[in-house]
Amino acid sequence: MSRAEILSQLKQSEEEARQKRAKAEEEAKRIVADARKEAIDIVEASRKKAAADADARLRKAAAEIEAEAKAQKSEGAKEAAALKGSAKKKVGAATDYLVEEFERYVNARTSTHG
Repeated sequence: MSRAEILSQLKQSEEEARQKRAKAEEEAKRIVADARKEAIDIVEASRKKAAADADARLRKAAAEIEAEAKAQKSEGAKEAAALKGSAKKKVGAATDYLVEEFERYVNARTSTHG
């Protein structure tokens, strides 16, 4: 093999090595870019899931609070109705008591001034 052929083969080998290296670097850049895109997609999906979970928990808590408020309001209405009924039952007795006290007062005033 002549010196020119050896130099030619060396240049050709060097060129092939440069092309392989360039191709490997391009492949590495593509892999890194794909990994970054995948990471961004994973982060975005996680954010969406976290937001959806938080929203669902808030809706559930709001529903529980509303149900508790309705239950307390209903209980309060029942208690108010019971108090009103009890008060209505006592109106007659209270009226009788007030009339008796008034009559006693009037009798006492007329008997001393009388």
